[in-house]
Amino acid sequence: MIKAFLSHSSKDKEHYVRNVANWLGKENIIYDEFTFEEGEKTLDQIMEGLGESELFVLFISNSALESKWVRKEIIESKALYDAGVILKIFPIIIDSNINHEDKRIPAWLRKHYNLQPITRTKIAASRIKNHLYKISWQKHPKLEKINSLFVGRNEKLEEFEERINDYAKKKPTVIFSSGLIGIGRRTFLSKALIKSNIQKSQITPYAIYLDRNESIEDFILKLNDLGIIDINESALSLSEKSIEEKQEIIIKILNEAYKAKETIFFLDDGCIINYKRELSSWFRTMVEKCNNFNYPVLCIASRYRVNFSNRPRDDRFYFIELSELNTKERKRLLSQLLEIEEIRDLDTSNFNNICDLLTGLPEQVKFAIELIKDKSIIPFENKFPMLSDFNNDKASIQLQRYVKNETVLDFVRLLAQFEVITLDFIFSIIDRDECLPILEELIAESICELVGSDGEMVRLNDIVRDYIKRNRLKINEDHNKKLNSVVRNIVNNEELIEANSSVYVFTIKEMLKSEEYIDPKYLIPSHYLRCMKDLYNTKGSLDKVISLADAILQKENNMESGVVQDVRYYLCLALAKKSDRRLLAEVQKIRGDEHKFLLGFYFRKCGRFSDALKQFESIINAPYVDTRAKRELVQVYTHLEEYDKALNYAKKNYEENRSNQFHCQAYFNCLINSQHRVENDNSTLKEIINMLLAIDSEQSNEMAKIASAMYAAKIENDETKSIDEINDCISMHPESPYPLLAKCDVGLKFKSSDIIAEALQSLEKMRRRKVVSERTLITYQAYLAALQGDENGANKIIAGEISRYPHEAKERIFKRIKDCAGKN
Repeated sequence: MIKAFLSHSSKDKEHYVRNVANWLGKENIIYDEFTFEEGEKTLDQIMEGLGESELFVLFISNSALESKWVRKEIIESKALYDAGVILKIFPIIIDSNINHEDKRIPAWLRKHYNLQPITRTKIAASRIKNHLYKISWQKHPKLEKINSLFVGRNEKLEEFEERINDYAKKKPTVIFSSGLIGIGRRTFLSKALIKSNIQKSQITPYAIYLDRNESIEDFILKLNDLGIIDINESALSLSEKSIEEKQEIIIKILNEAYKAKETIFFLDDGCIINYKRELSSWFRTMVEKCNNFNYPVLCIASRYRVNFSNRPRDDRFYFIELSELNTKERKRLLSQLLEIEEIRDLDTSNFNNICDLLTGLPEQVKFAIELIKDKSIIPFENKFPMLSDFNNDKASIQLQRYVKNETVLDFVRLLAQFEVITLDFIFSIIDRDECLPILEELIAESICELVGSDGEMVRLNDIVRDYIKRNRLKINEDHNKKLNSVVRNIVNNEELIEANSSVYVFTIKEMLKSEEYIDPKYLIPSHYLRCMKDLYNTKGSLDKVISLADAILQKENNMESGVVQDVRYYLCLALAKKSDRRLLAEVQKIRGDEHKFLLGFYFRKCGRFSDALKQFESIINAPYVDTRAKRELVQVYTHLEEYDKALNYAKKNYEENRSNQFHCQAYFNCLINSQHRVENDNSTLKEIINMLLAIDSEQSNEMAKIASAMYAAKIENDETKSIDEINDCISMHPESPYPLLAKCDVGLKFKSSDIIAEALQSLEKMRRRKVVSERTLITYQAYLAALQGDENGANKIIAGEISRYPHEAKERIFKRIKDCAGKN
């Protein structure tokens, strides 16, 4: 059992250390209720306790720094650390009158450790437990070496140092480093602070993660996780507080950080700087109220760059942009990684070939190392396409090597349920000893990363998480049951208020989805928004999405405008999906291109395809909505059976994101039904089927089986094979309408009224328990009537349905009905 030694002054026991010990539990610590002060405990007993510990925790206060016994423990712990007995040292400042520049703290501690104040005992206990976890993989020092690598950026470092030392300007309160994900934004900030003598520790700090669903309330909760001060009841009822009151809470925490000369790192994924390259107004005005800071309290690694026109003309803000690594830097990073991994059998030719494929992202260089280490029978030069495709198809490429390893994939699918979550929470669901080696491997491959102020949380990289959620890859059933059980225990034991913000957010979201009562004081806008998005994206209750939006929008005046817009956007999506005319009123509160997109979506759902086309075609080149508009255009044209008009959009969507099962399906349908299809396209159709199989979700496998049956029908012209394959698919997915609809399509291809009638009969039965598109059923009923020789009846069936279709589409459908009737 790995244990922690708690070094402290007896004067700190009553108000702090005893509480930490109780949170940790006896089995995890070397600690007793007797004081360690002189005369009451022998040096031998202390040395014995230290010798049994792998983690040395130092609670720094004025009393501790004046204690002879604590000083002895510090000296002995350093000796044991150097000897490899103690594996980690974790100092915590628990006295508001002490900061990391106090000369009584040994120089080696000040230089090599992030000395942070933590006033909340639960936070301290959580951090200690996290260090105990990390000791389990500290025996593998390669990971630490890889994560601490830093190459190049000399010009940017000079630019940074010049700005910090510019006597004519105040030192910035907040520093932004922006660039592509994986470009090294946090590492650059840390190295730049060290070079400028602002940060003393040589260790790159972890960062607190913020995503685009979050706002000022989440910022407060995540600052509260630091434990710098205990804001107590201020963290409750945030939805009832004005923006100004919330800003004052943040400033109070930042003031304490400033006194402690603490710089707080954030990883911003759209909360502070949004996807429109705008700085959040609440953040801007909050920083402008920090008048007395002459030290960077906040360092933010941002996904998005603030447009120059939107930047505050204020010394308190400093923005720096990072580009990809240049050619020399890529080679240097690859060379250093090869040295760390002790790879010496790569010849110069292959080294140069690899460098030619690198695009400047450090994570691609790390992936190249994994390909080199892979000693499979595949010739090395055959792996080059994987490296060149890495930036376009990261998720499926990164997960490809684990295709047959369900243990790893189950772990990844579990992580995908959270934006970010504590290690402690994960280890309450799955065995720590089993998953620590997996976690270490996934971190090394940049599939996930540790975040939080002390690396106490883990998050899956965005691309892999989106891939899993989008393709609806399901969590292991045992993990799901355990997850639900852990959430219930947190609620039943009333532990919410003490929980880390990531656990707090996830628990509240799950309670909202299950409609359990939640005291309003715990709720903040992002809880509603996350729950709405989850319900909408997983085909949950649209009525629930609408009721959640209505509930939180009652507090609109206390909410940040960006969150209000996001909530109203999902409200409009749900209303549009229900073809609810209320959409026409709500959408008036959303301006610009998203207004047009939502109207188009509503018109498509109502069958008003001409109106939908007008809206979508007006925004196909508009920033931020163009991808969504093109996806919807494919849907409209496909429904109108104008496959050639949809083809270019579908192809582009597929090529930009091959791992999206819906793009695969749309491109396949357009290509196989195109009037301009050529024989060479057959290989593309097979490629798409294989891609669907590789995604390996329940839905993508169903799509692949349907696609295979359609290929047999429309390319191979093999009626027997196509019917056999589609009937197999129907049997394997008895609750899905899509194989039955595909069977109608097969029947139409071979002009078989019996096949269509059989499929429609099954669909009519299914309608009693599942939603089946009325519009699609009417279309196939019309084709069936035509095949049975009743052209007039077919036209009557379809006439009302296509009354709002463009003239060209109507004419084509009537012609197809005539062709079907003519076969008789």
